[in-house]
Amino acid sequence: MNETSAGGDGPGPLARSGGRLRAASRGIAQTAVAVGLAWLIATEMFGYALPFFAPVAAVITLGAASGAPARRAVELAGGVALGILVGDLLILAIGTGTVQIVTVVVLAMLAATAVGGTILVVNQAAISAILVATLLPPTATLVPHRVFHAVIGGAVGVLVGHVLLRSPPVPRVARAAQPVFAGLSRALAETAVALRTGDVDLAEAALLHARDLDPQVRALAQALSDAQDLAQLTLGRRILRERLQAQEEALRQLDLAVRNTRVLARASIALLSSTPPDDAPDDALTDVSEAVEDLANGVEALGEQLTADGSPEAVRDVALHAATHAGRLFPNRWSLSLARVVGQVRATSVDLLRGSGLDLWTAQQLLEQQDDGGTTADRHGR
Repeated sequence: MNETSAGGDGPGPLARSGGRLRAASRGIAQTAVAVGLAWLIATEMFGYALPFFAPVAAVITLGAASGAPARRAVELAGGVALGILVGDLLILAIGTGTVQIVTVVVLAMLAATAVGGTILVVNQAAISAILVATLLPPTATLVPHRVFHAVIGGAVGVLVGHVLLRSPPVPRVARAAQPVFAGLSRALAETAVALRTGDVDLAEAALLHARDLDPQVRALAQALSDAQDLAQLTLGRRILRERLQAQEEALRQLDLAVRNTRVLARASIALLSSTPPDDAPDDALTDVSEAVEDLANGVEALGEQLTADGSPEAVRDVALHAATHAGRLFPNRWSLSLARVVGQVRATSVDLLRGSGLDLWTAQQLLEQQDDGGTTADRHGR
């Protein structure tokens, strides 16, 4: 039986379910290991009969801090233990009831805030206090032990999620980078088509798509920061840190390329909205469109380099071609708007060259060499 949808437009429900299960498999495995390990340590190593909060704290710490730095997971485990401690002591002293539950939750949140907890930690302290006050009211013999159960579970959650079965940092950054590369390439490709066809509306759509990349760029920066924190817990972290440092530099240039693409789209809108002079070269818009299309291809190549170990040479070749192809229009430029478009093509080309691993001086030298070669070729009729 075919797993595609009836309309043939994509995978059917079974295929989509399989994809979701594959994507969730690591998290499910992490949770299963953490729950079993927390219960085993609490019961077998420390002899507790029903250490309820050990697996609960393991799941909470692992799930809520998934993909976050180990520091955040430790803070969250502390929020669980703090909420249990406050709840145990107060419920033991004042009993249960509506007023008591509200009081316990407020005091647990105040305590978490006073020790510098984040919103996530404060909320987790409140949830733990609610569990204590409603599901398992404390007795004098349980008060010191249930906090220890939570500490065991929180420690296991951190251990499993950030040491034993943690997600590799570099692929995580690559996944966060993919929508940025895809969106930027799309915006550039739309700008190229707009220039080729004279479609102002499409140029404006390209500008909107480039502006819409801000959330993805922020998410990528956060993923890189988290990966750098996770790298501290990794064997061979020196090599990993070097790779992440290279990614950081490349992604900084990618952010600049996004900004330059917005300027490029705005300049293209101005160019297409203006009337060219009578002596304007017929193929100017075609030439600059091809250069912008080269930039879109260069963004895709840079994405391959950073997310799939592609070759930096592919990025450099297409970026240099875009810059020099656009640069040849300068002797015949017929408006300031065209000059702005060409300038942005070259600026974005430099961003791509630097993103491929070159420093600014080397990127500029390559551009100058390519310009000289293009000029010489033009003189010889090529």
